[in-house]
Amino acid sequence: MKQNIAVEQFLAGRRVAIVKFVAHRHKEVQNKAKKVVGIVNLYEVQCADGKAPTVQTWCPRNVQAVEQAAAQCPCTFKDGQKLVVEFDLMERNNFDAKNGVIMRAGSVLPLE
Repeated sequence: MKQNIAVEQFLAGRRVAIVKFVAHRHKEVQNKAKKVVGIVNLYEVQCADGKAPTVQTWCPRNVQAVEQAAAQCPCTFKDGQKLVVEFDLMERNNFDAKNGVIMRAGSVLPLE
């Protein structure tokens, strides 16, 4: 996504953040019965103000294992690359003791 488009999205009322990519990993999400319900991508990023949230996006529904996610949904971002994170205004950020602040993103795109 080009920077001027990201700025237009922000001015149109969408929540958009430009961040620097740090690390990536996959994680299983389980229900109370310990059944895997999906796999998420967790992107560790660095904001301009020094905060370092974790950005979460879902893998496709047919991916049901971390090994399968690593093969089918590899991370294509390079260390230090600038990304545009779009997230929903209605979704609040969660705090997790292990991962810090988690933002549920609609999309994570490279900044061109």
